[in-house]
Amino acid sequence: MLQQLDRASVIREVLGVHEAVIQDRDHWRRTAQAVLALYAPEEDVFAVAQKRESDRTNVSLAARTILEMAICECPEVGGRQLSRWELDELLAKAALLVEVATDSDAVNSDLIEPRIDLHPNGEYTIDRGFHNTVIKPFLTAYFREEFEAAAGEYSKLYRNERPGERKSADEVFSADFIRAFRTEFGLTPDEAVDGLAELMDLAVERDSVVVETTLGALKKRLTKARGLSLDASKAFIRTFSIFHRPAWDKPPSGFRKQDLYPWRFRRRLSATFRPILVFGEQDDDKVFFGAGLLWLGVGYLLERAEKGHLPKEFFTSQEMKQYIGRVNSERGHAFAWLVADHFRENGWQTRTNVQMTELGGPAELGDVDVLAWPTQVLRFTGRTLHGTISSVSLTDRDYTVSTEKKATVKPIS
Repeated sequence: MLQQLDRASVIREVLGVHEAVIQDRDHWRRTAQAVLALYAPEEDVFAVAQKRESDRTNVSLAARTILEMAICECPEVGGRQLSRWELDELLAKAALLVEVATDSDAVNSDLIEPRIDLHPNGEYTIDRGFHNTVIKPFLTAYFREEFEAAAGEYSKLYRNERPGERKSADEVFSADFIRAFRTEFGLTPDEAVDGLAELMDLAVERDSVVVETTLGALKKRLTKARGLSLDASKAFIRTFSIFHRPAWDKPPSGFRKQDLYPWRFRRRLSATFRPILVFGEQDDDKVFFGAGLLWLGVGYLLERAEKGHLPKEFFTSQEMKQYIGRVNSERGHAFAWLVADHFRENGWQTRTNVQMTELGGPAELGDVDVLAWPTQVLRFTGRTLHGTISSVSLTDRDYTVSTEKKATVKPIS
């Protein structure tokens, strides 16, 4: 279907959808306190707000999936303009793709029973037990915490304050991170923020959250208006862009197949991290970006990389990989001691960083972060949960022997 649609038409319309989702999310966060004050009981408010957020998440993920595919599969010339009907169809099919792939990950990771019931209308049902008992409670608690935090910041929206002077990167980030970031991406965090600021200025000038320009014009703005060197401007575009390639399902050199899969978190070819869509390498080739998606993408990369929330496989330079390993090790040890202290305060005995070989396990399984016991032994290994079946299954595979599962398919008449 994408191969019959004009590339610019698809990207323009889908970016508009994604920007609308961002705007709606921002509106709900800004009015969180008012909504809680006007309606009761609170539990109903949280339930409605979370349902709205779930809908936004589904639409935005489907939209980013289409963007990542369209830049590769849609023809630049000769395709027909995207209709509203076709836009709805694309979003529905992308959402279905993500759902089915997520179910597949759950089956192959032994998180659910490999049984599928097919219905006469073409739909299927599958065990959602793991999602309902693990993923859903986590997302509910996380959303409530975020919503309450937004409500608590309501008064800040109306403070008459002058914006402060922008801080330089060395006032915000450590020297180790700045050095690793520059080695990895070819530009400093300051230059990344400068690039973001210039493109946001362009969106303001165009009075549009969806911006269309050319590669040559983009380079000129970054160098002339913002003062970036030519190398830094190229590095900014290379870092935050998805370039056209002949086929979506064939990753470019240096990337993995996993970087393509939209149901996976923390992918190097995700439109979240690469929100600029570039049609080619020539100066007159078209460039599209959404202002909201760009703002989130640059901030997301800087924050996640600095805090060590991205896996080592996301990066290519040894310096950044070493930085990520160091930050995660420090954070992991601090968390392990926090958990151990909590157990000791409640009368338990504890040990930290116990090698699995001491417990009769193989050395390749590493260690147990916290071992606590009164009359029974509990082991705790800290891991970050990202709220999807895929992220849980990938973490689970670090500690289990993976075997391919074949689902049992049962037609229902």
